[in-house]
Parts: sequence; C-alpha cells; structure tokens
Amino acid sequence: MIHLPSALAADAGAESAHDWAVTFRQNLQHNLQFWIDHATDHEYGGLLGRLDREGKAIPPGDKSVVLISRSMWSFSEAYRRNPDPAYQRMATECLKFLRERMWDKKDGGYYFSVSREGKIIDSTKQLNPMSYVLEGLAEYALAFHDAQAYREALDLFDVIDRHAHDDQYGGYRIAFTADWRWLKDYKDGPNAAGSFGRKSYDWHLGLVEALATLYDVTGDARVRSRLNELLDIFVNKIVDAEKGYGRYYFTEDWKVADRDGDSNDCEYGLDLEASWLLTEAAERVGRNQDAKIRRASLALVDHALRDGFDKEHGGVYRTGPAAGPAANRDMGWWQQAEALVALLNAYQFTGNPKYWHAFELEAQFVMDRFADHKYGEWYTAVFHDGRVDPEKVGPWKAPYHMTRACLEVISRLGRTL
Repeated sequence: MIHLPSALAADAGAESAHDWAVTFRQNLQHNLQFWIDHATDHEYGGLLGRLDREGKAIPPGDKSVVLISRSMWSFSEAYRRNPDPAYQRMATECLKFLRERMWDKKDGGYYFSVSREGKIIDSTKQLNPMSYVLEGLAEYALAFHDAQAYREALDLFDVIDRHAHDDQYGGYRIAFTADWRWLKDYKDGPNAAGSFGRKSYDWHLGLVEALATLYDVTGDARVRSRLNELLDIFVNKIVDAEKGYGRYYFTEDWKVADRDGDSNDCEYGLDLEASWLLTEAAERVGRNQDAKIRRASLALVDHALRDGFDKEHGGVYRTGPAAGPAANRDMGWWQQAEALVALLNAYQFTGNPKYWHAFELEAQFVMDRFADHKYGEWYTAVFHDGRVDPEKVGPWKAPYHMTRACLEVISRLGRTL
C-alpha cells in the first residue's frame, strides 16, 4: 500500500486531506450499515439478489457469485480495518452460501448464479466472477485467520490455472461450461456482446487484482509467476501508453481483435482502475520501480482526465474513442470509485497538483450526486440527462467498489477507520 508522503500531504493541504478521510470514513460506515440492515437473506442464506433505494427486495431474488463474493471481500476488508462483529457476521454469511450453494463439488469452480433458494440457474464457470471469489477467499483468510479459506483460495487458483490458463500464449480463457469445456463462442456476459472467443482486458484485470491479494496472503511462487506474466501482458499488449487507453479484446496470441469498433473504444473507469491496480500488483512482486508500469499507469489517468472527465463538476463518463471526447456521458458508480483511487495514486507518484485538484472535484461530486445520505449506499448511475438509477444491489452491484474506494482514500490520506 502506498501512503501519501508528508511533503505531498502538506502540498495538498493537511486539513483538506483530513476532512476527506473523515468524510469517506463516515460514508463507508453509513453504507455498510445499509447492507447489514437490509441485504441478508434470513430465509435462504446469503444476500438478497436485488434491493431498491430504500433496501426493499426486488423479486425474484436470484443471486450471482459476483454479488456474494465481492460482498465477502468488502466485509472482510472492512473488518480488518475496524473489527466490528457485524462485519464478520456478514462476511461469514457470504462464505457459507458460497460453500453450500455455489461451489461445484464435482468439477470445482463456482457457478455464476443460483435462485434465491440456491438452485442453479447459470452453471457456467466465468473467469472474472471466479477471480472475485479468489480474492474474497484470500481476504477472508487474512481477516479472520481462517485456514480453511486459505486452502480454498489456493485450491481455486489451482482449478482456474489448470483449466483456463493458456500455456501457449499466456493469459487465460474466460468462460467454460460446468465441466470446464471452453466456451469459445461465449456470447453472454456483462460486457457488450461477450467475448466471442476473445481474451479481454477487463477480465484479465480482475485476475491481476485477485492474484495480487492471493500472493500477499500466501507468498505462493506459482501465484507470483502468473502475476508477473499478467503484468507483462498488460504493459506490452493491453495498454496503449501512447494513446493512454486499454485495448479491449484480443485473439489467443494477443493481437487486437476488433468487432464493430469494440476494441477501438475505451472505458474510462476501467482504465482508471487499471492505473492503480497495476502499480499495486507491481509493488507486491517488487516491481514498483518498473518504468513501463509507471508510464502505463499515468498515461491511463491522463487520457481519462483529458477526454472522460467533467472538468467543471467532476465525474467520470462511461466510454469514448481512443482519441477524442467521450461518446457516452452517463456515469456509473464503480467508475467514480475507481477515479478516486486512481487520482490519489497519480498524485502520490508525481506530486502534480492537477491530480489532487481532480481528486477533490471527484470526491465532492461523489458526495453530492452518488452518495445517498438518507438511506445509505451509492446510486448505481447518474445519467447524462440528470436522471438517477436508484438501485442499490444487483447481480453486478455489491459494496465492493464503494468499500474499496473509501478504504483506499482513508488509508492513502494517512487515516485509519
């Protein structure tokens, strides 16, 4: 973890830094309480699959592995910073449901979704969602000194690596049937029309993040090797440091694979997320002085600030071309969360006040437009016409991005919970 040096804190303004640390600490506690009060499924276990602004359940309540695993990570990490028994109960509830309802006891790996009662709906094994489980298990093991979760994390790494790793070209294939047959023409998924057999930026970034956490917890040499492999792929294949964006889809041998322009566009929030996750992963394996990683990190932030950021009000847009102004000016919750950390990270690297000023603008925007100060949690989206999507919980919306951003802001500004 990189902390704000005292000289940089002075430049930023110690009082301002302290105020933001306090603001995000209070917001995090309010938001996690929303989950504690409303999200637990007391009848069938785990968490309710969808909740509205006030925390009321939205039927039918299907549960995704993304929601359950990322919530487990969030409450485990929050507990490590502030050992509240309620956080442990939430994390343990999520782990119990994963073990009993979502782990494939026959072939290994985790199903993508089940009904509220725990019956399998989507049995596919998807790389990105399972990387969230991997990270969540490692974080749970660290927070609660749980030897079984530790073993489960390494077992999951073994399963993923055995079935999904591309031993010829490096990286990973992204989707499989329940019995681990590769879905080469996989079309479903959260990103556009799916992969169509291509490797993707987004899903490999999720694995970088998971392996960095797993290596931090285990020190396993195999995990370190795969993490270094992925860092090299990112700086040599995925990130275009000249233009400052991440290319999205690739062939098996890591050539850009464009389909109707989907690898010529950039997703600003993803680029901002990559900018700091790559530097954090590099630090874990002793590559914090790697010039390529540092250059890629700052290029991603600079491009997002130039073309994907509202310089008057704050806020990160969704998508745009590799060169030129944003095309989709809607704003999602997770893009804002990643922007907070990326801007602080860039400021810590450089001391350039433009990054601090952008952070303050973004922080104020999040508190003004995304944080629900009445009911808790952040809204899912703020659209370009001013409308708000008030949904608080869904298959891809866990407390994860919000929790991580708040904790990073608190930690990087030199404060604890």
